[in-house]
Amino acid sequence: MQNRSPLLLFLTLLFIQTSVSFGQKNEPTTGPVFNDVGAVFSIDDLDFLPDKSQELKAIFDIDRKQTDPSASNPIISSLHRYYNMHVRYGVPKDKIHLALVLHGSSTKDALSPAVYKEKFKTDNPNKDLINTLSEIGVDVYICGQSMSYMGYSKKDLLPEVKVALSAMTVLTVYQMDNYALIKF
Repeated sequence: MQNRSPLLLFLTLLFIQTSVSFGQKNEPTTGPVFNDVGAVFSIDDLDFLPDKSQELKAIFDIDRKQTDPSASNPIISSLHRYYNMHVRYGVPKDKIHLALVLHGSSTKDALSPAVYKEKFKTDNPNKDLINTLSEIGVDVYICGQSMSYMGYSKKDLLPEVKVALSAMTVLTVYQMDNYALIKF
């Protein structure tokens, strides 16, 4: 029986070490494009990566809103993640071309600070997200139909937001220009 005790101890320690290492979490980190938003996980031993010489073109269809007006729209920050993730794995920033269109219940995310504060009694948590995307060259559109339906006009919007005839129009034209549709 005593001969099994060291083996049992070894197996127990091995089990504990294995359990601890499997239980460790890979924490998401930001960068290299956006350091305050767009956290992504680092993945080892990947089987699929995009060709680094290929242009990545995507249009994000955003129609959901947060129920809490003080919380940012996580779909908007997906574009930050897209940049951080692909640049981290070797795609040059100038090979990434993104656009987004806000419509439906996400229309409120495009409102100027004054209009947002008046309507929701809090600051627009999407203002900086939209601004940083615009600064890097992302085209930010709002559906003119949704904007009008909600009772807003162009003067009520953030300066980075462009008014389109409709979200359907933007999505059609961008896809005809070989932008992949990303819809969550």
